[in-house]
Amino acid sequence: MKRREFLVAAAASATGIMLSGCTPPDRSNVLRAVMHADLQSLDPIVTTIGIVQRHALMVYDFLFGRDTNGVPQPQMVGHWNVSEDQLNWEFTLRNGLLFHDGSPVTTTDVIASLKRWGQRDVYGRQIFAVTEQLEAIDAQKFVWKLNQPYSLLLHALSKTGGPVAAIMPASIAATDPSTSIQSSIGSGPYVFDTAAWVPGAKVVYRKNQHYIPRNETPNGTSGGKHVYIDTVEWLNIRDPQSAVLALANGEIDFFENPSPEFLPLLRDSGVVIQRADPLGFQGMLRMNHLHPPFDDPRARQALLYLIDQDRYLQAMFGDPEVTNNCSAFFVCGSPHESLAGVPKGLGKNREKAKALMAASGYDGRPVVILHPTDIQFMNLATLVLADDLRSIGVNVDLQAMDFGAMGSRRINRSSPQNGGWDLGLTYWPGGNITDPIGNVPMHANCEDAWPGWPCDAKHQALIEQYPYAPNELERKKLADKIQTSAYELVPYVPIGQWFAPVAYSPRITGMLEVHGSTVFWNIKKKPYQPA
Repeated sequence: MKRREFLVAAAASATGIMLSGCTPPDRSNVLRAVMHADLQSLDPIVTTIGIVQRHALMVYDFLFGRDTNGVPQPQMVGHWNVSEDQLNWEFTLRNGLLFHDGSPVTTTDVIASLKRWGQRDVYGRQIFAVTEQLEAIDAQKFVWKLNQPYSLLLHALSKTGGPVAAIMPASIAATDPSTSIQSSIGSGPYVFDTAAWVPGAKVVYRKNQHYIPRNETPNGTSGGKHVYIDTVEWLNIRDPQSAVLALANGEIDFFENPSPEFLPLLRDSGVVIQRADPLGFQGMLRMNHLHPPFDDPRARQALLYLIDQDRYLQAMFGDPEVTNNCSAFFVCGSPHESLAGVPKGLGKNREKAKALMAASGYDGRPVVILHPTDIQFMNLATLVLADDLRSIGVNVDLQAMDFGAMGSRRINRSSPQNGGWDLGLTYWPGGNITDPIGNVPMHANCEDAWPGWPCDAKHQALIEQYPYAPNELERKKLADKIQTSAYELVPYVPIGQWFAPVAYSPRITGMLEVHGSTVFWNIKKKPYQPA
């Protein structure tokens, strides 16, 4: 069997679609997509895994969205106002909001959802710390009274990364915020088809026939969410070449993360390639701060001198056109891009890395690395990491898993020898980490920190000051101080910035630019035209 035939057959077995040159013409109004990861959790509050946030954008609606300039705009909210002192906020829901089960969305649901979100999200915790009152006036109007101005309130309600402020029925929002919800009932533009969901193979969404979009032009996650597609299917084709062949043959319509080496083939096949996010993604090497060796700052600092971004980006993508060596914790291209605190010799001094590792007391124990094998660029980067660590005398234990399983594994606080972990690579959308509050992996609030659990009171105090800085200039100065502190603490190591394009069939029109995510409203699929 030729390699192309083998790949086609393997992908067909995994997904149930034909993937062959003899596939019948697709005349359906179904959009078939291959996303960057498999959906294994439904709760956008409990996890920060990006695929779950994409799921949330399908199923739920939000009080505010963001336009392509990053400015919050009302979405579920019809009218709102704020007092001159920025302490008293009043919101009124727009008419016609219904959950997928037919029940109306009320302020009781909104408040319950916000309170659950506020216990998990870093912005939310800060907001509720200064909340004096959050209560319903009636079924459509509620007030939010603060005892201290919080400049990022609408920014927090409109974000698409990390725990998101998705509005769900109060009965579901009553779920303990540490326990994952088991159903997805929202009021968003698509309905999650629970019966059709096959974890590891397929996720199905149906058009919400009762959704009433706003009148404004779609812009980012703001404006009218017009749905023209009857059904969206996410197919779990993890082999990138199989996905490319499926798209080139017209058997799928959309591929979220095509590898750069396949872009020429896709272009030659008439596929549309679109780079939709100017800030791209930041890669991160996360270490577990709870257990040796990386509970010692010298071991973490060793990684700063070991990790050569150019080496990782070359292995991951092999194309300098889609990558950027970036040492800014708050992303290159953002208002807080900075070289503050960047140490000399960053990524270029293995001898210093080896000396620091020895000084930390590293005793040769196996270092457990979480190794996601289903996302090729993460797989390749992890192999480079293992090679780098071995070069300075570290005993490496690579443990293979898919990216979704890695997200579940990394919440385990046990020692690496008892089911925990030491190191893992991940990445965050650049648009979600451009400030110290949104950059969740930057935080060092101990048990409440993102998995890896950095703990440093002085560093965290700087972060907590950020929303209360009086103006943008002072926020910028504070961001520089926080980055300098981060290069001493090392909550994680940036491994570079990249700009992942999406690829889709020429039959697809209306794909929106959304920072750090993908949405499936505003899209139309042209009818099949025989040759």
